[in-house]
This record gives sequence, C-alpha cells and structure tokens, in this order.
Amino acid sequence: MQAEGADGAAPVHPAPGGAEAPAAAGAEQAAAAAGALYEGPQEGEEWQDADEEMEDAESEGEEEEGGEGEAEEGEEEEEEGGGEGETEESGEGEAGEQRAEEASKKRKAEEAMPDEAADQHCMQMGCRHYRRRCYIVAPCCDKPFWCRHCHNYEMDESEAAAEKRHTLDRKAVREVVCGGCGLRQPKATHCVQCHIRFGRYSCMECSFYDDDLSKECFHCKDCGICRVGGRENFFHCATCNCCYAVSLRESHVCIENSMHANCPVCCEFLFDSVKPINIMLCGHTIHQECLRGLAEHRTYTCPVCMKCIMSAEAMRAVWDDLDREVEQTPMPAEFRNTYVDILCNDCQTKSTIKIHFVGNKCPSCGGYNTRRT
Repeated sequence: MQAEGADGAAPVHPAPGGAEAPAAAGAEQAAAAAGALYEGPQEGEEWQDADEEMEDAESEGEEEEGGEGEAEEGEEEEEEGGGEGETEESGEGEAGEQRAEEASKKRKAEEAMPDEAADQHCMQMGCRHYRRRCYIVAPCCDKPFWCRHCHNYEMDESEAAAEKRHTLDRKAVREVVCGGCGLRQPKATHCVQCHIRFGRYSCMECSFYDDDLSKECFHCKDCGICRVGGRENFFHCATCNCCYAVSLRESHVCIENSMHANCPVCCEFLFDSVKPINIMLCGHTIHQECLRGLAEHRTYTCPVCMKCIMSAEAMRAVWDDLDREVEQTPMPAEFRNTYVDILCNDCQTKSTIKIHFVGNKCPSCGGYNTRRT
C-alpha cells in the first residue's frame, strides 16, 4: 500500500526487488461567502422563535383562564349535561397531545441542526494537499493557511529574503478560521458559529484535518504525528522509532532512529516527509522515487553503507552481465599481473585479486560490489 498525504509522514514500506503554488486565502474572503455557505439559523433567529413561543403560551393561558371561568358559571349545566363535558375534555386532551408532539418535533429539529450543518461542503474546500474546511492560523506570522505545506511553500520556499524564511510548527497552532463563515476561533473540531465540521478526520494534537477518509489517517502516539494507510497495516518499531508496514515486522534490519535522518539522495528529512518511503535491505531508509532514480542510473548500492539494495538473486543478472564484459575487455599487458586488495561491501570478505578496469569481483560471494583497501 502506498502511503501519502498525511500531515505527518508516510509510513515506511519495503523496498521493491509541478503543481501550481497554493495561495493562502484570508478570513475576509471566507466571510464574504458566509451567506451562501450556511442555511441554518443565524444569530438572533432562535431568540425570535422563543418570543413567538412565549406569545403562543400566553394566549393559550388566557384561553384556559377564560375556559375555567365559563366552566364555573355553567357548573350546573355541566352536571346536567355530563356527556357533553366528557366530549369537551377528550377534545382538549387530544389538542394538548398534538401541541406536545409538535414541540417535540421542533426540539429534535433544532438539536439535529448542527449535525446537518457539519456535513456541509464536505470535500469541496481545501488546497492541493488536503480536503478540509478550515484554515490554520500560523502563530509565527499570524496568517491563515489551508495547511502547513501551503505555509512553508509561501513563507520558506518562495521567500526571497533569507532572514524571513521559516517553517510552521504544527503543534504550535492554537487558532483556525472557519472556511464556511470566516470566524477566527480557538482550534476545535467544529465551528462554534455555523457548526460546520472542519474535517471528517481531526487530530487536535497535530492540528490536522482531512475530509478524505480513503487515506485512512491515524495518529501514532509513539511517532507523535498523524500517518496514513490504516493503523492495522502498520506497526511502530521502537528501535527504528517509526511506523513500518506489517510485512517488515520480522524481516527488516533495525537501525536506531533510522527514520530520523535525511534522505541520502535529496536530503529531505524523512521522519515527517509526505512522500512514500522505502526501507532497504540494509535497514537504511530512502524516498521511493529517489530509490527508483538510483536503479534507473544503474546504481544498485545504498548511498549510506554501500551494500546492495537488492537481494543476491536479483543482483545475479547484473553480475552475469559484468562477467561477460570482463571477458570481452582484456587488460593491457602491463596490468595483467597486477594484484590489489579488496573488501566486499556485501559479505565483508577481504581478499587479494588481479585488478580489472571493469570491476573487481569478490571470490567469496561472486559480486562486484567491492572497494580497494
């Protein structure tokens, strides 16, 4: 499973054998569209409904008082016409039940109103990184951005002045701006004014929201950030200090804090990278696209420890090609009896062999992944 898009990082997977810059929109723009974004009761409408209910209750009370007076004056008539009195009482009982039922329906409708508002504009707002319905307010520059990546693009990557460049600490965010009504408010899961839900997945610790549930976001308390791909598909390795695919539980080589390092090719910090990451046979980690680039340029060794990034069986075809190339490339006469000491990067065997310009073959494992000592 390929992991992407979490506000933290993509969990690590086993190694296989030009967007437009986002613009940060302010709260004023969101507020301008508030009328079209929320059709529920605005501030003050509920008070108006309460006044109308009080007027109705007062008029009903006057009618009941009048009815009691008439009943006292015509007490003898009621005794004589008992059948008519019973009919009137049953009618009043049915009317009371009807009013109670209507009041109950109205109360339930008011209670359900926030839930209905919560699902408005789901998957319709956000940036190229995430679908969400609020901006996060960066405490470092006091500006709203859809996400930390939008902030970092504008305030770090695109900032010409080096002294002004900075990145956003996701856990320092304390405020958000509702994408529905434009209200700036403390960080929460729902808007306090229009009740819109900021994301179908929300993590208050990471200040992360996302409407796209297909990513299967989850928060790893050991990593301290949100990841994607489904909690059941990954485990946290305490030694490597990162989430790995369950297929690596018994097979990966543990390296302490292996993910808390830069990619050996592009130098991006791997732990909170949103790009897919692979763990190589040696245990070191690398971006999937960077690993693919190495293979395309016929580089089959780890940039950190120089061990082969593929299994011995997969490398056999490469070594066979080099064997044929060595046979077809005779050494000059002055070098044919020249010997060198080598160390195999894979099996760690030291040996002395005849030198060859194409490559120096390890007599122990048969590979050409060697270096002179």
